[in-house]
Amino acid sequence: MKKKILLRASVPPYEKHTPSEVINKKIIGDNSGNLLFAYSVTRLLWREDVDIDFIADKDVIANKISTEYINANYSCLVLPMANSFRKQFVECMNKWTKLINKLIIPVVVTGIGIQMPYEPDIAAKHPYDNAVKDFISAVLNHSSSVGVRGEITLKYLQHLGFRDIDVTGCPSFAMFGPGLPVREKKPLTKESAICVTGSVSNPVNFKEFVIRNREILPNYYFVPQFVNDLKLMYMGTPLPLTKNSLVLYPHRIDDEVFVEDRARFFINVPSILAFGREMDFNYGTRIHGAVGNILSGVPSYLFPTDARIRELAEYHNIPNMSAFDVDEKTNLIKLYDKTDFSQVNDGHEQRFWHLIDFLEHNYLSHIYEDRSNPENAVSVLDKKIEETELEPPVHSMLSCSVQEIAKRMSLSFEEMENKSATNENQIDSLSSEINDVIKRLEKTEKQLSKKTQQLDRYMNSSTFEIGKARLKKKMKSKKQ
Repeated sequence: MKKKILLRASVPPYEKHTPSEVINKKIIGDNSGNLLFAYSVTRLLWREDVDIDFIADKDVIANKISTEYINANYSCLVLPMANSFRKQFVECMNKWTKLINKLIIPVVVTGIGIQMPYEPDIAAKHPYDNAVKDFISAVLNHSSSVGVRGEITLKYLQHLGFRDIDVTGCPSFAMFGPGLPVREKKPLTKESAICVTGSVSNPVNFKEFVIRNREILPNYYFVPQFVNDLKLMYMGTPLPLTKNSLVLYPHRIDDEVFVEDRARFFINVPSILAFGREMDFNYGTRIHGAVGNILSGVPSYLFPTDARIRELAEYHNIPNMSAFDVDEKTNLIKLYDKTDFSQVNDGHEQRFWHLIDFLEHNYLSHIYEDRSNPENAVSVLDKKIEETELEPPVHSMLSCSVQEIAKRMSLSFEEMENKSATNENQIDSLSSEINDVIKRLEKTEKQLSKKTQQLDRYMNSSTFEIGKARLKKKMKSKKQ
């Protein structure tokens, strides 16, 4: 009988989905980087004697699956995670805690980490501390240890009082075994294909750095990861206007990166890897942008913006410098020339087998049981991917045919209509709430007016005058 695993993933890695589905159904969550670590863990665990089903955070939040069903149908719950220790994830983390506390099967968490500033204050109080304590306690009641992203998260959990914690890094690095491909470094020229990753929240000095490098290395491709960027590229929907989006970031479809077809968005892992094989160099602030390229052998330089990226860069030995240290003197070509990009393989084999040991200590079988011949490991996922024709990278709508632009625009209009209808419903609901509040206020005002009239009558009555006189007499006698 096959072992059945329930694995956290926003979408099964082998399923084909269109860009419009990714936008409208939140197929990949909000960030395409989530695809990589879910893909890697699926590949590691999916053997011929194992079946894997998938569960998304949104299903847990919506209570779409019961603990009774999980206990009856699965032998283990596996949760590949990322920067889950953050304020925005507390509601979802609490939902997972509630579910895990009712399970009678093992629960394995790997790759989980904290979101803090680049220079973190571990000992400070954080709004997610209690939720983290409850979640980690629940998991440790169902496993031998918890796998975290790096030393910063390890120290944070130790500060909270936990001991059974393993630093396992991000499992996406273990996608293809104990060795990483390292391509020969070639001199950068104007013809070199450059992959640039970033996000709307990057510091201004780094955004300026990116723009300067467009002139120096013009054969670049901008690779964003957030669904709002996908909506912009696919349908022309501008990014929400914020202080960050308005400063040196492609937030409208008429930006040169879209006009010149210099942007790509990926909605599945095989297309990420195929694109990487065509690149000569990758740099940017996105950790999984770096991982996708490193797995393809691309020399990659990372500019961490916070502790979650920093600890992974340090653990996995990725060449890096803080994005905040970039200034007008920072020369990308000089950084490239002096960097040994093969350093990602320094210690990678040991880190890989440490992750495998972690899985085994938590009683999970995997495809690398023959440690002497890891190159022969084959996953069921590999076969599934071969059978599926997945979507190619998404290009800017401005690069498409008139017919394709018209199709995408119709989707954009549908979205606007849906938003309009939603807004109307919200306005109607808000108007109803306001009317209720007005009625309550009017009722309260009438009651207050009535009480005021009663008080006025009392203060003008003989009863009040008699009481006042008695009180004065008592106070006078006390003084004497």
